[in-house]
Amino acid sequence: MTQNAIPIGGSTMRPAADAPNGGRPMLARRSAAGWILSAGLAAWLAAGCGGPWVRADEVAAAAGFAGTTLRGAPFDHVAYSVDGGGVPAPVWVYLEGDGVPWLNETIPAEDPTPRILVALGMMAEGPRPAIYLGRPCYFGVRRSAGCEPIWWTHRRFSPEVVGSMVAALHRLIDERGWAGRRLNLVGFSGGGTLAALMAPRLDTLCALVTLASPLDVDEWSASRGFSPLAGENPALLPPLPPAVRQLHLRGQNDRIVAPDNGGAFRRRNPAAAFRLIDVEHGGGWVEIWRGLVHAKADAAIAGCL
Repeated sequence: MTQNAIPIGGSTMRPAADAPNGGRPMLARRSAAGWILSAGLAAWLAAGCGGPWVRADEVAAAAGFAGTTLRGAPFDHVAYSVDGGGVPAPVWVYLEGDGVPWLNETIPAEDPTPRILVALGMMAEGPRPAIYLGRPCYFGVRRSAGCEPIWWTHRRFSPEVVGSMVAALHRLIDERGWAGRRLNLVGFSGGGTLAALMAPRLDTLCALVTLASPLDVDEWSASRGFSPLAGENPALLPPLPPAVRQLHLRGQNDRIVAPDNGGAFRRRNPAAAFRLIDVEHGGGWVEIWRGLVHAKADAAIAGCL
């Protein structure tokens, strides 16, 4: 474990999670093990019946999350949420990785929904209230209006996708009666890239947390030998306000997203905290998250917990 690693008790099972894919696909490794969660959630994950979006419904139900389908602008989004027991605490918003955008070098996937639900596992272990916000066309709404493969392949970080995510989030926050509360945005892998793009559009944002996420999309695509993605790039955005806490966790052994990715983003956001963790791209993040939020182990976001 590196000097800046977050200490986690016990052994760490390391499933390979869905990794971000560029203009052409890459294959992510899978392991036979799931998250280290409660026995009930592990049983749901092991069952693996139905499509990936069916499994997400089952895992969410086992964790006590309420599911809904929201209209963004212009896409539909599936989301899961859970209340915080009446305490007016900050709302934690989780974004999943890119999932499976491609079947092979040239054919987009019919359903890009992630097979490994890292961010959903993090939400199950994290503070409440919380929201798990799906991307356009993911989690069973592939046939809804406007869904075309371009939105989960080349234009997955486009202004249209980002804007629809923000609109859907605001709608759910209003429906749950959480308007005006501080928001903490958390994203795994490509979900962290989306979180960084959404952050400037959220007026009550307190913290931005990314895990194994490309913060310079152009640099990442070039380093992987992929064709460029069309859309926005966190490294080219103006810096976030100093009042927004930032914590960016990187895997020391990550072969998908280089630990030093995003130098331009760092220079634009000098107050952002970066931590190097002794894990691979998809390994151990749920356990790490549980230890971080429950032990309040990182001063970078302590004021937003």
